[in-house]
Amino acid sequence: MRLEVYILLSVENNFLSEAAALSWKRCHELGLKPTDPIDDDILTGSRIQPLLRQNEQTIQYTEQVFEHMHAAIKQSGQMALLIDPQGTIIHTVGDADFARRAVAVQLQVGANWAEKRKGTNAIGVAIAEKKPVRVHAEEHYFSSNHFLTCASAPIFNAIGELIGVINISGKQEHYHAYTFSLASMAALSIQNKILLEESKKEHLITLRELDYSSQNHPLPLLSLSRDNRILRANQAALRIVGSGAIGQELTKLDGFSVETVHNEHQRLWQSVSIRKQEASEHRLYAFRDIVGTCPAIIQKKELAQKAAATDFPVLLLGESGVGKELFAQSIHTASNRSSEPFIALNCSAIPDSLVESELFGYARGAFTGANKDGSAGKFEAAHKGTIFLDEIGDMPIRAQAALLRVLQESIITPVGSTKSKRVDIRVIAATNKDLAAEVKAGRFRADLYYRLKGIHITLPALRERSDILTLAVHLLQKHASPCPFLSEAAQRKLIAYSWPGNIRELNGILMQAVFLADGQAIDAEHLAFEEQDSASLAEASKDHPLTLREAEIAAIKQALKASEWNLSKAAGQLKIGRTTLYRKIEEYGITMF
Repeated sequence: MRLEVYILLSVENNFLSEAAALSWKRCHELGLKPTDPIDDDILTGSRIQPLLRQNEQTIQYTEQVFEHMHAAIKQSGQMALLIDPQGTIIHTVGDADFARRAVAVQLQVGANWAEKRKGTNAIGVAIAEKKPVRVHAEEHYFSSNHFLTCASAPIFNAIGELIGVINISGKQEHYHAYTFSLASMAALSIQNKILLEESKKEHLITLRELDYSSQNHPLPLLSLSRDNRILRANQAALRIVGSGAIGQELTKLDGFSVETVHNEHQRLWQSVSIRKQEASEHRLYAFRDIVGTCPAIIQKKELAQKAAATDFPVLLLGESGVGKELFAQSIHTASNRSSEPFIALNCSAIPDSLVESELFGYARGAFTGANKDGSAGKFEAAHKGTIFLDEIGDMPIRAQAALLRVLQESIITPVGSTKSKRVDIRVIAATNKDLAAEVKAGRFRADLYYRLKGIHITLPALRERSDILTLAVHLLQKHASPCPFLSEAAQRKLIAYSWPGNIRELNGILMQAVFLADGQAIDAEHLAFEEQDSASLAEASKDHPLTLREAEIAAIKQALKASEWNLSKAAGQLKIGRTTLYRKIEEYGITMF
């Protein structure tokens, strides 16, 4: 019987734990045999001393923990051992009678119990899997170790590196259920001792680093007592409060952000104050943010760059989500108006009753509920800059008439005011509608259409672009670092999909995929399209039809996964005999690993 099938049967019948089964397979792949002789290479004398010196601190903490465990370990006829990360035993305590029996299989200081040396055993498996594990009796790979029952738990340092393993071993007839927990608690206790010591050593360094950082920080930083007296101040703060301010009360807190700091007993209560800086405006997009290698998008980008050098109105056309506002902001950023405001207006969201006040503003007391000091409209706010009229195709007819007057005359009159104001603005409009068709249908004014159509740029839909994968990688780099890898299946699925939501939809799907992949490569199953396009799926698979063999393998794997590798249940789901399933597993080389 093949080893894989034997292991499957052993797991199913609880002869082997899953961790032991994985270890058996690794041992088999290493070429080990259960009847192999015991490896007799033991480090002694001058060969073991460097290893003991290297692990001196870990041994010291282990001795402290083992001291409390020694009586119970000895009374139960067991041994407790400390092993280095490579599998070599470096410290032991416990029952002398069992220790003499253990020497026969080299369970002693200087012996190495990594899987490649001693097959499946709790020490080797804990090192390989980096988690607590128990290996009992016949779960050991080598027959000579079947008399043992062992439990091991790894020890990690502050950055998660494996620095050792705790093991408790005894004769299988002395098996105790608490041994596994005891090994885990001992490892955790040693780990905590090491972390505490490391934190003490790092504390002074951290204080010095903080002091250096605060002194060289460009923002003014103050530490205050409970009664607002200045305890410490960096150089930037001293330039504001004066060099003699230490110990003095800080009476004027205007402009400072104060954060109170205290411990759980309220014994320490101080404040850290940071001088606020004025919030900088949100950075607008520039042409460097438009990513793509598709000739269509490159051509549109070049056209937009030429348009930015002029003051002509620009009309951006294209489906929702293709990046019209990205282009609008980039045109403004590259223009000679870049230092002036960029004001975006969603034309579809303006109620008829508020058209004039939204576009032109209103004077004080213009209408009930208005701001008592009046308000500037979008056009006045965009003076000398750019106004972006998004969703212009959805603008109500009444609003279109008001907009046309401003574009023709460059003059606005706030609601409730008799004074007109001249405005200097550059207009960029965008829509996902066919404005020519809207004009014919009477839903859009022809004169406004021609006024806006100075330079018109139609952006390609994502499904029309040849650089979907390039764009996907660019977006993934924004969502995760390092950038997740896209499997071939995921790439085919991305290319085959019709993308009704364009780049906006792609960005959302990739964000979800990064979350679902959880740091691993992104596969097709992580790409959760809201509406699965059957035509797209057919396109994705037409060049890769499944053979009969591939279909059988896929069905068997799916049944085994669904039944958690219970062969009887899997055979029942597939409506084949158990013997047939065994034969198929061997024939196709299907394994649970």
